[in-house]
Amino acid sequence: MTGEPPGRGPRGRAAAVRRPGLAVIDGFAGRRSVIPFAILVLAVLGVGLVGLLLLNTALDRGAFEVQAAQKRQSELTDQQQQLQLQLNALSAPGPLASQAAALGMVPNPQPVFLNPGNGAVLGSPSAAPTTAPPASPSASPSPSTSRSTTAAPPAGPSSSASGKTP
Repeated sequence: MTGEPPGRGPRGRAAAVRRPGLAVIDGFAGRRSVIPFAILVLAVLGVGLVGLLLLNTALDRGAFEVQAAQKRQSELTDQQQQLQLQLNALSAPGPLASQAAALGMVPNPQPVFLNPGNGAVLGSPSAAPTTAPPASPSASPSPSTSRSTTAAPPAGPSSSASGKTP
């Protein structure tokens, strides 16, 4: 060591020779541009906004489909209720008896029942009484009606409804 203060070497002498306003800082490569970072941020924001727009559009489409399905379900429910009312009206005892009488069926005052467990017949089976068909509502008897009243009622499987009740 030559008598220089510690920490001063050949470098320290060179720094003293340089101009006092300028200094070299180690590890500083220069100022980087902010433009690529700004472009990257804008691109990420743009992709995010487009993704949100597509998601919102898909959700709206789904909402419209749900609304259409609910409307269709409501219409089908109304139709089912209307058909059920029609079925109840046709299954009522009055209309059912009228339709049976129109087919020539008569009520049996002594019905017979079957026991499904052992197949036993409960009651004594007998043929249902036959009645004359109802007269047509006309004011004056025509020759064709007078002939039909003297004739016997037709005998056949539809006229004797044994065991069938209205």
